[in-house]
Amino acid sequence: MNNSLDKVRAALADYTAEDGSHFSVTATENEEISMLTIIREDIEEFAILATASDSQLLFNVALFDKGQIIDGQVAALNKMMLELNMAMPLSSFALTGAHYSIFGAMSVESDASQIQEEILVLSENIMDALEVCQNFLIKA
Repeated sequence: MNNSLDKVRAALADYTAEDGSHFSVTATENEEISMLTIIREDIEEFAILATASDSQLLFNVALFDKGQIIDGQVAALNKMMLELNMAMPLSSFALTGAHYSIFGAMSVESDASQIQEEILVLSENIMDALEVCQNFLIKA
């Protein structure tokens, strides 16, 4: 496992946020990539995937795909996301292929408290992002 990802795993191992949130961490490693799957216990359906480069820790969460957007609303959704990007601390929206996500990045030199803050804020931003996007999505 990548040393930077080990640092992330260690930072979250016994971490309980002020709001009582807990996170579980599962490692995946193969010849091509090392990755962590981070699950906040109260939003298990939105896993945070963590990878690391030589200089950055990268965190990504899949939100929804284009097929879940109401017909004719893609442009309005994209505009709204661009407008919100600056207001969302430690996170940004992304579109990769047909998949919308939210992500954050930080230095591999970050300490445990900074990693905990990033993961907590990113997990809170997941719910905020879904709330502001709900009017553009097909109801399940």
